[in-house]
Formats: sequence, C-alpha cells, structure tokens
Amino acid sequence: MATSATPVLTYRRIVAFWAPLGVMWLLMAAEQPGLSAVIARMADPELHLASFGVVLAIALVIESPIIQMLSAATALSGSLENYRLLMRFMLIMAVALTAIHLLVALTPAYDLIVGGMLGVPDDVLEASRWPFAILAPFSAAVGYRRLWQGVLIRHGKTWIVPVSIAIRLVVVAIVLIVGMRRWEMDGSTLASLAFSIGVVVAAIVAGIFNRTAGIPELEKSPSAEKPIGWHGLLSFYVPLSMTSVMFLLSRPVMTFGIARAYLAEPSLAAWPVINGFLFIFNSLALSYQEAGIALLDRHPESEPVLRRFTTLLASILSGLMLVVAITPAGPFWFQTISGLSDELLALTPVPLLILFLTPALVTYKAWYRAAFVRSGRTNALAWGVVVNTVTLFVFVLIGSSLAGVPGAVSASAAMLLSQLFENGYLLLRRPFGRAAKRLE
Repeated sequence: MATSATPVLTYRRIVAFWAPLGVMWLLMAAEQPGLSAVIARMADPELHLASFGVVLAIALVIESPIIQMLSAATALSGSLENYRLLMRFMLIMAVALTAIHLLVALTPAYDLIVGGMLGVPDDVLEASRWPFAILAPFSAAVGYRRLWQGVLIRHGKTWIVPVSIAIRLVVVAIVLIVGMRRWEMDGSTLASLAFSIGVVVAAIVAGIFNRTAGIPELEKSPSAEKPIGWHGLLSFYVPLSMTSVMFLLSRPVMTFGIARAYLAEPSLAAWPVINGFLFIFNSLALSYQEAGIALLDRHPESEPVLRRFTTLLASILSGLMLVVAITPAGPFWFQTISGLSDELLALTPVPLLILFLTPALVTYKAWYRAAFVRSGRTNALAWGVVVNTVTLFVFVLIGSSLAGVPGAVSASAAMLLSQLFENGYLLLRRPFGRAAKRLE
C-alpha cells in the first residue's frame, strides 16, 4: 500500500523494477529458437522440427494450470500463512499434472490425441512419442519455480529472478553440445532431454534463492494481509489458471488447423520457429503483467504513469518486430540463425507482416490483466481467454479451408485476430475504475 512518503513512479523506476522480469522472459524466449536451431542442423530437420512443435504444444497444455502461480504468488504471498497455503496447493497440482503427463505419454491416449484429434501425420506422431515422455518433470518443475519467483517479485527482489533462467539456458546448452557430439539420438529427443533437465535445474536454483532471500523477507516483515484460506485461493486461482489452460489450448488448435491446411508439413515445421521468434517480443510484453501487479499495489496513485509506459512499451515492441519483418534481418534470423531451408524460409515473410501488431496487443493485455488480478476480478480474465480461444478456433478452421493459403499464414491471421478480440473484451469489462481498489 502506497503512503505519502512513497516516491512517485517515474519511467526510470518502472524500468528498474520491470527490466529484470523482462530479461527473465527474454531468456526463456531465446530457448525455443535455440532448440529449433539445433534441430534444424541435425538429421531429418523438417520431421523433428514438426515433432518438437507437437511435443511442446501438448506438454504446455498439461502444464497450463500452474503457469499462473507467478501472478498468484506475486499477488498473494504477503504473509507466511498464505505462502504455506500456496505451497500445499502447488504440491497437489504437481503430483496431479505429472501423473496426467505420464498417463498420456505411456498409454494409447497419445495416439488418440496426437493422431486422432489433432490429425498429425504418422511419421511426426511416432517421432514425437518418446520426446514427449521425456518432458514428464516439466509441469512440476515450472510450477515450483514460478511460485518461488512470485514471492521474490512480491518482496521487491526482481533482480534475482532472471538468474535461475540464465542457469537453465547454460544447462540446456551443455546438454545439447554433449548430446550432438557423443549421443546417438534424433533432434527432437535431444531437445526434449535438454529442455527437461534445464527446467528441473532452474526450479532447484529458484528454490535456493527463495529460501535465502524470499522467506527471510516474509519472516522479518509480518504482513497484515488477511489469510486467504482454501476458498479464497480457489476462487482467485481457478479463473486465473483457466486463462493459461485456454490460451495454451491454442497450440494444439493451431496444430489442428495447420495439419489440415495447404502445405501442411512444411508449415508444421516452420510454425514453431515463427512462433518462437514472435515469443521473443511477446515475452517482454508478458513480463509486464507481474510488474504491473506489484507496482499498482505499491503505487496505486501512479496508474496514469504506468498507463503511458504501457503505450510506450507496446509501440517499441511492435515497431521492432515490423523492422525485422520488412528488412533483411528477417531472412538472416530464420536462415542463418534458425537454420531453415529455402523451402521453409519462404513461409516466414507473410506471417511476420501479419503478426507484427501482436506484441502491442499482448502488452496492453498484460496491463489489463495486472489491474484485474490486483483487484481479485480474475473471472474477467477467464472469459477473455474464452473469447480468444473461440475466435482462434473459428479462424483456424476458416483458414484451413482456404485453397492455396499455407497453414503458417492462416495460423498467423487467426492468432492476430484472437488477440484483438480478447483485448477488446477486457477493455469492455473496465479493468480500471471500480477495479482500482485491491480486493480485501
């Protein structure tokens, strides 16, 4: 809660608080293009790029209920009692989601979902089966890491947060280098192994930082924050988690549409690389959500300054992506860095031009979400993602039926429109005004 002695926010102070979170997300965004670049330089790159895209799509849907632990911990971990409740809740989800992952990976459910529901080609399905099983620790490791990082953000320790991700990337790089030189395995299997080991190490590191820097803050600064209890936690978290569940369902929805569109297999191979590049810009936008939650809580009187900063950040991110889309930087990234073949490179220019506004839309969405989370109105966020997913599904279906339109192009148009509709819905629900006071 801000007091009269609290300094008024300036752009410099906003950047100082938010920048470490942006670095964390940027480091995570660099991971997928890096993995794709390695796969593209190994045997059968088109097959294994498509395989790894399918693996991530399914794994992220299973993981989706725990993604919002970062926002939940940022908003709710003001007392030891609430933190301990969040830890018990996280344990339940970790066990349940790991069991679901293994059930899908090791039973005929995988064939039913990937081959039957998504219609992925048989060769891609078989290539993705064991890489998916290797990612079994993914959900639990990410959930605990995000919970502990949320505690650090809540208590102003944002500068620590990127360290665990930097260590994760180093571990992933080491596994990839050793694997390419010494192990006999295909690209998607090696990428999944490196990814899985990396997320586990990052969770361990985040836990150590939380124990040494987060918990002491809770212990020495008893909070007057009211205990939230199980009912309050579930009322807050379930709608919030649905935003991630519904949003990450968009990956299989994309796979479903691309697999039925023109140039299906090349588009399945190119799309994870395009999406990974887009995520570099979107990651900086998404990182603004947790910064917004914490800064609105500490400085509610600075809402106009934060709103102007939102517009500035949105303009910069979309402007930078447009520069890449219309200059030789695009082909350089996708061919020289990502290692795409000429055939796959030809599928990238139009999606880039379609998607360049997406980072701006994601920035505004992060700002609206920060206001809704701070005020406890998480139901609005769940309905916003319903709007997003329905819009996406409708336009993916329309796009897949258009003769001569590659799947990567129709998927890009569907993604842009879904973001636009979700932003419009959230704005209509009035994220500010009566939402300005924190829910007690």
